[in-house]
Amino acid sequence: MSDYPQIPACTRHEFHTKDKAYALIIGVYNEGDKFIRQLAALQPYRAYADLIIADGNSSDGATTPKALEGKVRTLLVNTDEQRGLSVQYRSALHYALEQGYKGFIMMDGNGKDGVDAIPRFIEKLQEGFDFIQGSRFMRGGFHENTPLVRVLGIRLVFNPIVWLAAGYAFTDAMNGFKACNRAFLEHPKIKPFRRIFVRYGLQYFFNYSAPKLGLKLCEIPVSRVYIKDTMPHSKIVGYKAYLKILVELAQTVTGRYNA
Repeated sequence: MSDYPQIPACTRHEFHTKDKAYALIIGVYNEGDKFIRQLAALQPYRAYADLIIADGNSSDGATTPKALEGKVRTLLVNTDEQRGLSVQYRSALHYALEQGYKGFIMMDGNGKDGVDAIPRFIEKLQEGFDFIQGSRFMRGGFHENTPLVRVLGIRLVFNPIVWLAAGYAFTDAMNGFKACNRAFLEHPKIKPFRRIFVRYGLQYFFNYSAPKLGLKLCEIPVSRVYIKDTMPHSKIVGYKAYLKILVELAQTVTGRYNA
């Protein structure tokens, strides 16, 4: 691919130099107070990883440079014509690779994920795992107030399809809390920095590719808690949104994203 890598345009705000061997990349778009509370909870974990915010050009004021200075290492604001979580991750992962990080933890910026799992991800990276998936459903994991449609969709549709296609029985393949190392991102059959990845396809492709390529992978228990009586519970709302997810999943397991 002659024009690879394909890196989305973004504005970069660096608040301090690289300090840790690992990067925690947080994808966020207009999460407001949920992200503010999450960022406060993450401050003690800056001892484990540098925080990189992959912002989708939010307008709620929670991710301005002024709001983040002194709390994160870098803010990347998407300015590309493409918009989506995979676009944000393409920018942030490429930046983190360039900066020399050994491993990369990815999490959503909506405050649902238990930040106490961060050291466990790093332990697995240090043990040589190429890909680590966080799971709320495995033994030791925890979830609360998860919409029933989400639980059924993950356990009865998403997980089985990934298992049949890739040969690994993830218990929570749709969970955005996951990690990988440099070797994974630089694998010639991964090529994550392609414009074909826009919405959630990059994350799905990671879960599909890791077992298909025979890489060293595992799951670790994590928690994911939805705030009760808060609607909508996520940005995936309505049958059209779920249909788009199924289309992206089908495209993943039928090889559309194969490098």
